[in-house]
Amino acid sequence: MVVDSISDFFVSNIYAKKFLGIDYGLKHIGVAVSDPSNIISVPYSTFTEEEILTKICQIINDENIYGIIIGKPYHLDGSASEMIQNVEKFSQKLEKIISEPILFIDERLSSKGYKSGKKTSKDSIHEKSACLILDDFLTLYKNSPSGK
Repeated sequence: MVVDSISDFFVSNIYAKKFLGIDYGLKHIGVAVSDPSNIISVPYSTFTEEEILTKICQIINDENIYGIIIGKPYHLDGSASEMIQNVEKFSQKLEKIISEPILFIDERLSSKGYKSGKKTSKDSIHEKSACLILDDFLTLYKNSPSGK
């Protein structure tokens, strides 16, 4: 289920579980996972859409995931980008196979800093972008009344 606000996202979290961040791309999907204390994010892996849809349930189980944070790409002026429809279609596919809540978070500039680096592999670009998305969420989480 996609939720509209961070407070809705926290309604049933038992706070013993971690979060998973996703940087969606048409070719590559970067994934990051929070540490057990939900303070920082850790790069997990880079997948194709088919791979992540096949492996997401196992990742959720293995990593003790409570919820999924997906970066939603907006233009710098705040208007919706062309990619938003692709991200929403991807989240609808996820909703059909998982029961964990999904929260969208603004991902403007999440991968720009890494794409300029010459020595960064393509896979790590997407994982690090997922880390930035998840770190933005974790900051909100730590500062919310429901956070630890």
